[in-house]
Amino acid sequence: MLVYNSQTHRKEELKPIEEGKIRMYVCGPTVYDQIHIGNARTFLSFDVIRRYLMYKGYQVTFAQNLTDVDDKIINRANEQGRTAAEVAEEFSAAFIEQMHRFGIMDPDIRPRATREIEAMQEMISLLIERGYAYPVPSGDVYFSVRSDHNYGILSGRDLDQLRAGERVEVNDEKRDPFDFALWKAAKPGEPSWPSPWGEGRPGWHTECCAMIHRYLGTPIDIHGGGADLIFPHHENETAQAMCAWDKALANTWMHTGMLRVNGDKMSKSLGNFYTLKEVLDRYPADAVRLLMLQTQYRAPLDFSFERLDGSVGTLERLQTCVRNLRWA
Repeated sequence: MLVYNSQTHRKEELKPIEEGKIRMYVCGPTVYDQIHIGNARTFLSFDVIRRYLMYKGYQVTFAQNLTDVDDKIINRANEQGRTAAEVAEEFSAAFIEQMHRFGIMDPDIRPRATREIEAMQEMISLLIERGYAYPVPSGDVYFSVRSDHNYGILSGRDLDQLRAGERVEVNDEKRDPFDFALWKAAKPGEPSWPSPWGEGRPGWHTECCAMIHRYLGTPIDIHGGGADLIFPHHENETAQAMCAWDKALANTWMHTGMLRVNGDKMSKSLGNFYTLKEVLDRYPADAVRLLMLQTQYRAPLDFSFERLDGSVGTLERLQTCVRNLRWA
């Protein structure tokens, strides 16, 4: 079986680490709102890939996290006068409900970031011991991108070119502007946990890496997500794994193409932002699935309600055909 590897930019023979078994991880949502249809396209694509691998006889262990501590969750909680835990719990349940409506299988393992703090702290401590990370007086801990000579191996990004072409937030405590937070010092009113570096919470990139290592080991066979996650999220994930355990995070990286609406980038400011719940409230789940699966998973998908109406008609014809065959 040939699989396109985003890291090598070519199709490669899928060679499981353990014969007959596939360990697979797909980044889940940050649970601060309903997921949008772009997220849904990614989750559907990997659900189909998972089902196909199972059909081919592989024993698939599929993990997908819930990011239930993050700046977006904290900001939403502050806007609504609620706790971050309340927001995260509401939208964790909403996500699972919409996945069931959309016909997506539950993962075998669904770790939540807030329940895996110990594993994250262990990884951060190891990175500090090995010279790849450093604590600063404020209580933050940063990963030193310059210490990792393989940084950029997934995305193909060059740090010097990034420095010239991109704006980054200035932080005098960082050794390099592109160093990223492994641990964030606690702020008043934010969720936090005790650590060797003081009260705080994990950085987003740290969460997935530590949970993959804990539940699946490293390397895994397949790591998936949307193309928008290649840099910096997946790049930072694989950098941490290489530096902590001297192993790649994944042998194969798979990424779905972006979803556009009527040719434009989906954006709330353009008024073309749609949640999966909104769409499923108006259309059958199978029609939405049919529309999304008509486009190859790596290619951009242009969504429109006109195309979705067409999928409804196609679905009805297929269902009529199946009924006629059944009684023929």
